[in-house]
Amino acid sequence: MTSIDPDDDYIACPHCGAELGPTATFCSECGSSDADGWSTEADVGGDDFDYEDYVAANFSDSGVNRETPALWRWVAVVLLILFLFACLAIWR
Repeated sequence: MTSIDPDDDYIACPHCGAELGPTATFCSECGSSDADGWSTEADVGGDDFDYEDYVAANFSDSGVNRETPALWRWVAVVLLILFLFACLAIWR
């Protein structure tokens, strides 16, 4: 097991070399941890993740957030208009 010096600003994961905080108990990059003794058998990748497919499926070229339903966008627009009218009424 690797000892961690709390006086350091950061440490490197003994398995993959990723930068860790001084109080880290596991590596978010490779999964090694205090519990498994910073094992060299931790999973370091090898998955079939396709970044281009992910971007195409989750981000549109139009810039419109597809996660927010259209109804909530209209509610936000109406509330903004009402707020602007209220501000105008106060300033008169």
